[in-house]
Amino acid sequence: MTELTALIESVAGVLTGALPTTLGFRPFLDPLPIDRYWLLLLLPMVVAISVVYKTIKTDRLSKIPREASVLAAQIVAFMILAALALWILTELV
Repeated sequence: MTELTALIESVAGVLTGALPTTLGFRPFLDPLPIDRYWLLLLLPMVVAISVVYKTIKTDRLSKIPREASVLAAQIVAFMILAALALWILTELV
């Protein structure tokens, strides 16, 4: 029984000792460097949100591409207007 306990302890020691060195990517501590093009990542997110929303809300599947496109355009237009309004607000204040 002591040999089994020693084996388990040695395996646990190897695993706990190797864990911090094998963990290469920590998403919240070491985020990906996407500072230059993060605004472009909003477009796929807007398209995905509009397609999923219209898929849930639409009765006929043939309407989804047109309605999702209109919704995506509305979301992008509102985001641009909101950004412009906030920019003007910060410049005036």
